[in-house]
This record gives sequence, structure tokens and C-alpha cells, in this order.
Amino acid sequence: MNDLFTIKERVKEVVTDILSVEDASITEIDDNTPFFGTDENPGIIQDSLAILEISSRLAEEFDILPSDFNEDSFQNVETLSAMILEKVQENAPVEAN
Repeated sequence: MNDLFTIKERVKEVVTDILSVEDASITEIDDNTPFFGTDENPGIIQDSLAILEISSRLAEEFDILPSDFNEDSFQNVETLSAMILEKVQENAPVEAN
């Protein structure tokens, strides 16, 4: 089932895997932790190639287009998960009654 909680957990798993965060568990990544930051307050993603890998893996897993990912959706786990949920719901077949 693709509910927001499940999507958030999967996003955290993918981000942790791609960033090779060996000592961090997915529970250590807060839903609102910025992916990008400033010199004083860096985000958790420092490599722009990681963004491509994250978006490719999530696009494949949730059957959405890589072009659906944008700067607004890549703010944090919350915004990325909400965008994925929205696209999954848009692409879901409508059940006939």
C-alpha cells in the first residue's frame, strides 16, 4: 500500500542507501531535515549526482517519471514523499463501481 507513512520510510531507506550513511538508521533522518543547506548549516545531500540516483530509483519504484522530481519536491523527506504520493494517486487506475 502506498500511504504517506510507507512512502516516507522508503524515501528514507533510499536516501540512506545512496548516501552510504552506514552509521545512521532511517529513523535518524527527520522528515523535515533539509536535503540541501548552506555552508553554516549543510543539508544531508552534498552531491548533485546523488539527486539523480535518488530520483531514478524512486521513479522506478513508484512508477512515476523522473521529470516529476523538481527543486520543490527535493526540499526534505516530507516534500519528496508528498509529491510521490500525489503522482501515485494521479496514476492510479480509477475503480468502477
